Amino acid sequence: MNKKYVGIIGATGQVGVGAVETLLNNYSAPLLLGGRKKVKLIEQFGAESETIKYQTVDVFNKASIRAFCEHCYLVINTAGPSSITLARVAEACLVTNTNYIDVSGDKAMKLSIEDALTKHNSPITCAISAGVYPGLTEMFVAFLLRQKRVERISCYFAGKGSFSETGAYDIISSLEKDEGYGMSYYSNGGIKKLTSGIGSQMLLPAPFHQVYTLPLMSEEFITCVKEYRAANANFYNTFATSKILSDFIMIKAMQQYKTEEEKRASAHRLIETYHTQDEQEGFIIYVETEENGKTQTCYLQSNTNWNYGSGVVAACVAIQMQEMNGTNKKGCYFAQSIVDVEELMQQLVKTKFISIIGEK
Repeated sequence: MNKKYVGIIGATGQVGVGAVETLLNNYSAPLLLGGRKKVKLIEQFGAESETIKYQTVDVFNKASIRAFCEHCYLVINTAGPSSITLARVAEACLVTNTNYIDVSGDKAMKLSIEDALTKHNSPITCAISAGVYPGLTEMFVAFLLRQKRVERISCYFAGKGSFSETGAYDIISSLEKDEGYGMSYYSNGGIKKLTSGIGSQMLLPAPFHQVYTLPLMSEEFITCVKEYRAANANFYNTFATSKILSDFIMIKAMQQYKTEEEKRASAHRLIETYHTQDEQEGFIIYVETEENGKTQTCYLQSNTNWNYGSGVVAACVAIQMQEMNGTNKKGCYFAQSIVDVEELMQQLVKTKFISIIGEK
């Protein structure tokens, strides 16, 4: 079968729309957009054309996913929750020999895809964690470390705006699986426990201002600092108020995620907690590096909703993978290990999605 499309599953969600609009404005390939209802695709993007075609797809139906993927040479999955879908779409791509990108990603997803890879003799590239966080957070760190070796790097992520339902559900699920390394830091190849740092205040550039920190390293971040040989590294998720941080910690401490009902309720609570009257949206990745006793700061900032932004990042990863024209690594990798981070930053700046500011 002639594979002529870049496919996007979950195209009507905020993340999917970000991917679709970025590809339409920056790439010439025809798109096959997938969603549960074709009418919603038409409402969102208009009638079919030479550049856009539609197909219904159910990520919980193997035949439906395969029927979609067999028309595509590359598929971007923006549907979720990823903690439930795991390798469902990737497995269909393995059968149809279709390269795969997922905006989400964690240790469980990576292991699930790697397990599927051992069962199929398919020479495809799977790039996961191709969204904003995790994903762009590590790609920006890699961009800063690509030409130097530092004694210490500290990365802070802050966002304004609301969680999507699937995003909040995935966060709650990660608490249940105990994903990541809380209250920890990286040092000379190992992971060590912190004795303080939770709730510490950090002053970030406007409009984020004062935030409250939660030390939390991901597999993506650890992989990145190991690859670029940073001696010591810290990653902090941040919260706009101490109450938001306390509510987040309470969900974890009370283990309010044991049943499906509890997960949904905790996800809803997370969405309500993060909702503020501040209508500003956007995010910042703020990085401090220490080298030869001197500290430098550089940050990446966006005024775009981070859900939409994850689609933008995934689309730029897709463009670069296609430009590599078959020279990609085969197997499953975090996106940061596949892309040329310098070219990716240039592409993101070109789309006017981000700005990069260096300070002394």
